[in-house]
Amino acid sequence: MPMVKIVYVINHPFLHGSNRSLLNLIEGLNSKAIIPFVIMAMEGDICIKLKEIKVPYKVVPHQFCIYPDLPCKSFKNFIFFVPRLFLTIFKNLIATVSLVRIAKEFHADIIHTNIGPDFIGYFTARVLGIPHVWHIREYHDLHYHWHIIPSKRNFIKKLKKRGNYPVAISHGLFEHYKMASNGRVIYNGIYKKNQTRFNSEKSKFFLFVGRLEFIKGIEQVLEAFFEFARTNYDYKLKIAGDGNEQYKALLLKKVNTIGFSERIDFLEFKYDIDELMANATALIVASSHEGFGRVTAEAMFNGCLVVGLNSGGTKEILEKDNLGLLYHNHNELVSIMNTIVSKGINKYFPIIQKAQKKALELYSVEKNIIAFQNMYTEILNNNQHTDQ
Repeated sequence: MPMVKIVYVINHPFLHGSNRSLLNLIEGLNSKAIIPFVIMAMEGDICIKLKEIKVPYKVVPHQFCIYPDLPCKSFKNFIFFVPRLFLTIFKNLIATVSLVRIAKEFHADIIHTNIGPDFIGYFTARVLGIPHVWHIREYHDLHYHWHIIPSKRNFIKKLKKRGNYPVAISHGLFEHYKMASNGRVIYNGIYKKNQTRFNSEKSKFFLFVGRLEFIKGIEQVLEAFFEFARTNYDYKLKIAGDGNEQYKALLLKKVNTIGFSERIDFLEFKYDIDELMANATALIVASSHEGFGRVTAEAMFNGCLVVGLNSGGTKEILEKDNLGLLYHNHNELVSIMNTIVSKGINKYFPIIQKAQKKALELYSVEKNIIAFQNMYTEILNNNQHTDQ
């Protein structure tokens, strides 16, 4: 593969799922004839990682191309809706101008946008006449309730434009955004093939990993554990995640009010998640409309049983080959927790081991890197034929 220069566009700089997946990709490609350059909206945690792997980056302030504060839930939001909308559009216009200049100076061959509602990479690629890869990682409308400017229908049209190459991280997302022949499904690369583990001595705790926000289902997990814990006295719930401090305070208040503060541990997101997963009785994934479900795949690599809501990417990963336990509602979740404890976690080791084997087959960093190498080569070959 000849030397290829790629500008990667990200929005937030935090080390959550989308950026962790991108870091794995960049680090793997950086030694395989790919020269990366990263654009982000603000400084943050990912900058430290980029410096460690010697990848250059630049901050170009911009915003997601979504309508502000829809639906308008207050008179203040209604009054400021139009000014905020114009500010978003203007800010992104300025960012696009800056990105065009940067991409020209870098002599970029491809622009790769790492998340859906970020448009500056798309418009820059159109201006420069170079290919654009658009990574679709979330159900923007169902999961986050975002309303893309000017519309979801227009966004789907953009995905199908000539020179644009959308990538969905699950088949569900591919179908939801009606991707045409120019799109494809490439699963996230979670860990390398030598990074699996299996601990047969499980500890007596259930685990939740993720951002502390309503859409991740943390309140549903708490409610289920409250009921489960009334008849299972020696089990704990460990919660590893960060988020809005005000929302976290509400969760803590709920825990204290019920009287379970000694049995529920709130841990920092930077805690050793792999160690927690390897030792947990099971991971509970309660997020609805998850685009892929990175924590589900992480648990599979770490030899941890997954109990997941029967929805979105979680369902896609677990259902077909029975790689975990799916539930539909509160009662089913409580019942599954009780059944795991009464049967003993060792009864589920065959499921755990089968899930780990499938994770190695589908979600390894090595497989992800090869898929993108092949995609970039194909894109550039197509672009050369088009120019001729």
